[in-house]
Amino acid sequence: MTPNIQGEQEQQRPSSNESISSLPGIWKYPAYRDSALKSGPVWLAGRQKDEDIGNLWRVHDGLYDFTAWMRNHPGGSEWLSMTQGTDITEAFEAHHISQTAEYLLPRFFVRKITTPRNSPYTFHKDGFYCTLRKRVFETLKGKVTGPTTHSTITADALLVGALLTAVLAGYFWSFTLGTISGIYLALTTVSAHNFFHQKNNFRMYYFDLSLMSSRHWRVSHALSHHLFPNSVLDLEISLFEPILQYLPKENKTFWGRYGPWIYSPLVYAFLFHGQYIVRMIIYAKGFDKGPYKTDFIPFIIPSLIYLYGGCQIQDALIMWFWITIVSSFTFSLIGLNAAHHHPDIFHDGDKPREDLDWGVQQLDAVQERPVIARSHFLALVTFGNHGLHHLFPTLDHGRLDKLMPVFLKTCEEFNADFKENTVIGLFKGQFQQCARNTPNLIPPGGKKK
Repeated sequence: MTPNIQGEQEQQRPSSNESISSLPGIWKYPAYRDSALKSGPVWLAGRQKDEDIGNLWRVHDGLYDFTAWMRNHPGGSEWLSMTQGTDITEAFEAHHISQTAEYLLPRFFVRKITTPRNSPYTFHKDGFYCTLRKRVFETLKGKVTGPTTHSTITADALLVGALLTAVLAGYFWSFTLGTISGIYLALTTVSAHNFFHQKNNFRMYYFDLSLMSSRHWRVSHALSHHLFPNSVLDLEISLFEPILQYLPKENKTFWGRYGPWIYSPLVYAFLFHGQYIVRMIIYAKGFDKGPYKTDFIPFIIPSLIYLYGGCQIQDALIMWFWITIVSSFTFSLIGLNAAHHHPDIFHDGDKPREDLDWGVQQLDAVQERPVIARSHFLALVTFGNHGLHHLFPTLDHGRLDKLMPVFLKTCEEFNADFKENTVIGLFKGQFQQCARNTPNLIPPGGKKK
């Protein structure tokens, strides 16, 4: 997939007095980062353009050909088909907790590559992340794949709640019930995020009921945000620019710094609709091969309202529109304030710590909410256990709480920060971060003067 992005800004480089990134190793400004159409397929096209490795895959300093392996890939062929022509080092390391993939890798080796990776992160065998990953595998006794019963029951119950209250909202023509349905749908969507990180399964498609796309979010969230959080390679940072500007840039306007307090509710409320519209434009312009069957999943809700709620078609659509607005607002309120945006959290532009271990850098871009992490239900529906989830995204949320002892022990050994905050603190922190236009000059873990 290499779209011809006509009329788009292919590569808007920073001005001469502004560095590409504060992270050493990101030496190339991502192609299409400032494109008007910001989405998973366009981000992948930019990666393919920057890597320029043809139809191969890069892992560290080797090029590999997984073409014949795609159909046999345990996580599903989509992960490999989407990333063909890109550097998948971070995804390879973070998505394979056991050593099986590492043992198989030499079978697909094509040749060495001498050009530097456009990434700052390291994965030294005796470093923080590789040490922790080995201990996690031992702690879980190799049970690192598949969802837990608790997670599946919770997601299924939330789905039933969302659909049932949607039908009842239509039947009684009650916007109160519609609001409840919207909240249920938001929680269903967040819980489904747990499943699209894993190998292909039907619960990942609960996410698509929201008007968003599990396929595209596997790129924008799992392959971009999760692997390069708060950097210029993080699509969930660039996606909201210039409306929400999280990076500490000096050229922010007054409105850009403080306007989010006023207009962010509108951004929250129409995120789902905006994502669907952009996706349709991407299909129309040929940037992706869709529409896919999954793009019709959202219409299940208005169909049920129409068929079983006794509504006219236009009324079913009105109620669905309201449910989606409530759901989008709730999802965004949870997601954008969950872990990543606070003045004390590293954002590209701040001075990074010298240790560029991928796991350490992940934790520098996250703060945890202890009150959320203590409950499996709250963690599943509000992006809880965020630090551990970033380190081991393919692990079901139901397994993360078992890892806390070994995680804290390893953090202490390697002087890796595990920062905590409150729900309210992170909510305010998002707006404080938008207002911040000067970088932190003291790296994470450094002592303040």
